[in-house]
Amino acid sequence: MNRIYPQLTRPHSVEVLSELEERLQQGEAPRSLPDGTLDPRTRFTGFGGAPVSVSRLRELHSALSSALSSVPERGRDADRRFDAVAGAFLVDWFETDGRSQASNPEIWPYLTILVLPDLAVRRFGPDKSGKLPRDRYLSGRRNVFYRAYLRSWILGDLMDDPELPLYEDDLVGLVDRNLSADHRVAQFIAEQIRALSKSENRREQVRNGLKAIQYELRVTDLSSLDDASLGSATAQAFRSAYGAAR
Repeated sequence: MNRIYPQLTRPHSVEVLSELEERLQQGEAPRSLPDGTLDPRTRFTGFGGAPVSVSRLRELHSALSSALSSVPERGRDADRRFDAVAGAFLVDWFETDGRSQASNPEIWPYLTILVLPDLAVRRFGPDKSGKLPRDRYLSGRRNVFYRAYLRSWILGDLMDDPELPLYEDDLVGLVDRNLSADHRVAQFIAEQIRALSKSENRREQVRNGLKAIQYELRVTDLSSLDDASLGSATAQAFRSAYGAAR
């Protein structure tokens, strides 16, 4: 069933983020739904479903915490594994609770600051002054969990590729062009990446291929193409990338 997820206004998001920072500065551990219920500033917008329950939000926190329990908190590969596991989990979660909710960037500050604060702080903790990076907690494509969700949806199990973080700038550009709005297009691109050889030029091939796709999006509505044409367009982009990388 579709569930409507809670939101905060932008001023309230900033407010609750400041409250989280204050609790951390006082030595308190971040807790999911610290008041035991929905924050009084909660709002629900939308239709076609029922407001998500507190118990369901607690289930989200518990299940994601369990999924991340096998990921080391420190180490060279810890951040990539966190993003890969969290992203895959959230893709599966919103397959059940409604993809339209996950596509709304305004639900993510609520989830990040109020439902999953301990996990968010684990990934992006406070700086020396006690401040949390706002772009990782507020709405936008750099939000810690929205970012992981979008990239997992675009690339699927390619997020488990240990070399993938090397393509960070390209992934940012890809997501910022709203390619993730069309799952079919994203999967065709993912298959092109998957098909690349493990040659020493692979990184550059991916980088150039994504650039070629981004250029193509300026002149072609890829989502309007049938599967055969879309496959041809994405393959051509990556073939040109292969030539550029040689």
